[in-house]
This record gives sequence, structure tokens and C-alpha cells, in this order.
Amino acid sequence: MDTIQHIDDLTVDNLKRIAVARAGLTDFGPNQFEIALGQLTDAMRSEAQLSSQGLTMQSERILNSLNNRLRKQAFLTKHPEIQDEQIKVSAIIIGLPRTGSTMFHRLLASNPRFTATYWWETMFPLPMDHEAPYEPSQRIEMAEGLMSQILDAMENFEAIHPMNARAHDEEVTLLEHSFVSNVPESAMYLPTYGEWMLNADQTESFEELLDYLKILQWQTPQRREQGWVLKSPHHLTCTATLLRLFPEALIIMPHRPIEQVMPSWYSMVGTLTKADCSVPDVVVKQAHHWTARLVRNLQDTIAARNSAPERFMDINYRVLLSDPMSACKAVFEKLGLSFTEADEQAFTAHLNSNRRDDRPPHKHNLADYDTTIEQISETFAFYTETFRDVFEEA
Repeated sequence: MDTIQHIDDLTVDNLKRIAVARAGLTDFGPNQFEIALGQLTDAMRSEAQLSSQGLTMQSERILNSLNNRLRKQAFLTKHPEIQDEQIKVSAIIIGLPRTGSTMFHRLLASNPRFTATYWWETMFPLPMDHEAPYEPSQRIEMAEGLMSQILDAMENFEAIHPMNARAHDEEVTLLEHSFVSNVPESAMYLPTYGEWMLNADQTESFEELLDYLKILQWQTPQRREQGWVLKSPHHLTCTATLLRLFPEALIIMPHRPIEQVMPSWYSMVGTLTKADCSVPDVVVKQAHHWTARLVRNLQDTIAARNSAPERFMDINYRVLLSDPMSACKAVFEKLGLSFTEADEQAFTAHLNSNRRDDRPPHKHNLADYDTTIEQISETFAFYTETFRDVFEEA
């Protein structure tokens, strides 16, 4: 099987050629993705300093996305009725990383009124050849194997982020197939790609995401009666776009003191990046990069909120942990839904089987990132002041 053996071979044309050869398909769909992929591969060649393992892991990730593009286009051609699926997005969880968004996303999605992507679906959204109608056991098995490889490559990562191939997880991996997402920046040192991302129009990427959600809903028709809950820190990069594309969705923003958020995020992206990159002091460089990145994303989001404040709901991280049921009830009230005994039972069952104590503690040292709590507080003072009322909640 043809692979990328050298960093100089990591080009759009080579990657497309390999993907076509592997899949036996030629139609990638709309070609706007090539601009984003070109930006990404240029930065990977010039900045990421990928190790041998990193080159393999990251090039195969791109090839997986290209493979999914090819197969998605063929699948939609074979089943044009999929485009008739109506996707109802009830809520979108945005906000800074490390604010309890994964926990809350999985909690909301545990209620039968809602649905969300599973991790295995984000990696393998399309049925395998000769797969029985929605019998995804082979895809789940493949996803579990892939997750084991990821965890083996990154020591103690599960203490940072709960990993479970069968659990609900953010749909950003499907956005990644358009090569417009914050995933590459989280796993590699790519400052020029990050700068390009700040001004990228994400409309077409989200339209492609809707294609994937339609495909998943078509495979599981009961989802037609459920509201989708989207979630990703990536969505902080495009709040204005979300407001426009999903006019009925509630935008939920959890908040945690910035002095707790940033050290935890530095640790997470540092762990991801140093697994594949040989950039000197890469964890420090990633910390500085993401500080500037998130400042800009928060500023843009605050501006977008001002145009439609009624569309947003804020949640205090401490309340989310201490009384998650009240947070669920608040979402129901904001959506105009009655909160029944059955809803409470569904949420309670999920909470009882998904306790934080079941995972090892996440340990990190701020001194590793060439910054201080005081510097973080000063840099993000505008954010803390904007949401002061939320932070002062008990």
C-alpha cells in the first residue's frame, strides 16, 4: 500500500493520488477543500517538524479524511434520498476547552430527546462494503483499535480527556474532513495554518458536516425524532457562522476560571504535539500559540453574541459539576421543553455510570509553559470581566 514516506512528499496531489488508489474512487466532491488542505500541508512541511511516527500518524489521518470524502460522494450519489433528511440542531456547546463541555455534551445526549455523534461514527461514518443495514460492529471494532493506538502513543492522555470509542464525542472530526478545523493545530505546531484559520470562511465546511449528519441520521431513522446536540471548542472559532446556519439552535457556553482552563489546555495540546513533533520547546511554543489563538476567538465570539444575546445560555463550571441536573433543566427551559420524570431518570442513569473518579487525575505544571497565573489573568481579563456575573454564581 502506497504511503507518505518523506515530509517533502506531503502534498495535496500526492495525498489525493494515494487516496484514489486506495479507494478505487475519483470524485472528492466540491474541490474547495484543496485550498485548506494546501494551507495545512504547507505548514506541516515547513513548521511541524514531524517525527517518523508523526509523519505516519498525521498523513494517515489526512488520507482517512480524503477516503471519507471519496466514499461520502459515492454514497450520496448512490442514495440521493439522503439529501432529503431534515437535520434539527437543538443545541450547540461552544466555549473554551477544559470547561466541562465533554461531560455536558455526553449528559445531554444521554436523553432520548437528543442525539449526538459517537466517537466511532466520527472516524467511520459510512457503512462498510457488504455491511448489513446499520450493523456497524466492524466499524466500532476498527475505531476501538484506532483508539488503542492513539492512547499507546500518548502516555496518560486518558487522564486529560475521557476516551471511549462507544461514547458520544464532538463532531469536529467530521469537520476535519474539510481540513478546516482546530484539530491539526491541537496535534501539531502549525502557526501559519492557525493564522489562516482565523479568517477562513467555514460555511462550506459546516454544509459538509450537515451531509455527514444526514448520512448518520439516514442510517438510524429514530434520530429523525431527536434534536442534534453539537459540541466542540472549535465552534468558538465561528460563532457568527453558527448563528447564521443554525437559527433555531441554543448556543450553550460553559465558563471556568481562566487560571484553571489554560494550564489544563496547555497540558493537553502539549501532550498531543510532543507525541509527533520534534520542534524544540514545542510545549512552550504551543502554549504561546494557543494563548493568542483563544484570545482572538473569544473576542470574536463576544462580538457575535452582542448581535443575538437571546440565543445564548451560560453555565458556571462549578455548577455544572456540583449540580448537573439543574444545568439540564435550564437547557430544557431555554428550549421550551417540559422536564419530565423520564428525563431526570435518563440523566441520573448516565451520571451514575460516568463518574470522574473512574479516571486518573490530570496532573500538570504551569512552569513547563513559560508563563504564570498572573500573566494568564491579565491576558484574559477582558473575558473574565465580560462574564463576571456567571463566574460569581455559587
